Amino acid sequence: MSNDKIILTDRQKDVLKEMANICAGNAATSLSQLLNRKIEMNVPHVDFMPVSSVPEAVGGAEALVVGVVFQVFGDAPGAILLLFPQHDAHVLAGILTGKNITNGIFTEMDQSAIKEAGSILSGAYLNTLTAFTQLGLIPSTPGIVVDMAGALIDYILIQLAAVSEYALLIDSEFIDAQKSVKGHFFLLPNPGSLEAILFAIGA
Repeated sequence: MSNDKIILTDRQKDVLKEMANICAGNAATSLSQLLNRKIEMNVPHVDFMPVSSVPEAVGGAEALVVGVVFQVFGDAPGAILLLFPQHDAHVLAGILTGKNITNGIFTEMDQSAIKEAGSILSGAYLNTLTAFTQLGLIPSTPGIVVDMAGALIDYILIQLAAVSEYALLIDSEFIDAQKSVKGHFFLLPNPGSLEAILFAIGA
């Protein structure tokens, strides 16, 4: 797998940053409505990277993570991967369920809550990407995986063998009145989809 870095134009960088900020705003609004309290989101970083570098971006191949996985259909097929470090996933589950969860086994209720949040976030990101690129993008129902980051990425690549060598990373931080949760949104487009997205955001 190539480790070459995609070189983005200034126009593409500006559009990606603006797109990520709008994604965060839309996702925060949706989560706030779901929870009936204010949730804010920050986007400290957005970039393209080799898929092989994804585990490193979330703490290393052996870091325990919770991943929400979607396939993407439509004009630019591929996959979406929302990764949360295990501690942050527990905190997010606690925020969503109203319980004080910081560690332990993820119950079905915890996993269901995280999947629902993943659906809201992926919908917000894809709707924004569609608005910027005019590409029709439709997510599948989500799956959830709890594993080490390296093993999870290997699983994704085996299950979705056609995905690109590159991933669009949008780091995200969810903040309510007392807690914050860090998550990582990855869009893994098929090779042809990657070209379509880069062309659209550079046009």
